Amino acid sequence: MLAADKLLLQSNVKQRAIQLREKELNLFNDNFNAVGTQSAVLAGFAMTSFAEIDLPHNAFYAQKACLHLFVTISICANLMCTASTTFVSVWGSGKALRGKDGSMDKAVDGMHAERAFIFACFGVGLITTLMALMSAAWILMTLEVAIVASMGISWSIYVIIRQARRIHAKFGLSPSEAVTFSDIMTSPVIPSTSDSSEPEVLLLKNAQQHARRGIYDV
Repeated sequence: MLAADKLLLQSNVKQRAIQLREKELNLFNDNFNAVGTQSAVLAGFAMTSFAEIDLPHNAFYAQKACLHLFVTISICANLMCTASTTFVSVWGSGKALRGKDGSMDKAVDGMHAERAFIFACFGVGLITTLMALMSAAWILMTLEVAIVASMGISWSIYVIIRQARRIHAKFGLSPSEAVTFSDIMTSPVIPSTSDSSEPEVLLLKNAQQHARRGIYDV
């Protein structure tokens, strides 16, 4: 009976550790969904400005080239961000929930590694959208109004970058500060699948059935 209780305890500890990792999985999914939604909105704005804006014939070639270049980069970066968040959320969650033993850790760590590329695409798409707006201001507005609009857009870009760096410095976690579960998952208390022999697995199943029914050996 003690052997069965030991195996049942190990199973419960491992199940609780997986539940903690599942919270990380849900956090990443929520973050990626938020970023992907905003990127899709920005891509829609850029596509609308690219397709429906009516450029005057007397506009300078450099102004039109800058507008088309920034709009193209904005659309590509935002769509890359949207596609990446979709791929990571769908395939990462599928691997975590339907994969074999240890898939939850691999999925969560993989989703964490993809954050840098996704946030970089979102930042590039956001900045180039504002740069496209500045280019459109110089094409469609008078000189005085374009100067004022460019000053406002430049200030917005500066504030966005400053706020991003300040907030990241405030809430960012260094590797030494982040909570990890490697010490729990690699602990000898939690048996691996390869270490479990057939009699132990059968004994664990019987112990779990007895625990559900409230039956204990005396």
